[in-house]
Amino acid sequence: MKKDASLKNILGLTQEEAAYLLGIERGQWSMYVSGKRNLPLAATEKLAALLKQVQQVKSPSKESQALAKAEQKKLQEQLQQDYLTVQIKQHKVAQQIRTIENKRAECFAALEVAAILEHDNAYPAKNNLANGIRARAVGTLRTHNLYALTELQLKKEQLEMLKNSLEQKMKESKNEL
Repeated sequence: MKKDASLKNILGLTQEEAAYLLGIERGQWSMYVSGKRNLPLAATEKLAALLKQVQQVKSPSKESQALAKAEQKKLQEQLQQDYLTVQIKQHKVAQQIRTIENKRAECFAALEVAAILEHDNAYPAKNNLANGIRARAVGTLRTHNLYALTELQLKKEQLEMLKNSLEQKMKESKNEL
């Protein structure tokens, strides 16, 4: 099986392609790869010549170079697109964090006003108003709780790490072009 991996890696051919190239049946190639049979002399000579040529090739062909360059360019474009997407998500999350922080600050301020209304005699119908303010503030704080805020902050940190990774990959990809 080790031969199969190395021959397949060296040649990059399927069993059918290798057998056709060497002029033998696929079963013969399979048996050779598994170590159960030897190849016919003509096939062995063709394989040896092919392996020798593959090992002598120092530079890749123009076709493989063009394909690799096109892949690098496509990778760069995709990384750029992903980077922009992450930036947009990061901006949206930052906006959500600011919104929650503002609402929480407003609710805590409203709770302070409700506490002042309860203890101050200058305002008529203060208890009903204080209870209404308190109920609204507590309800809003339940919706925009500290866990939701922390979750968004963690998401922002994850997006920042992803953004940094994408920046690094784009630099590496640019260097390979």
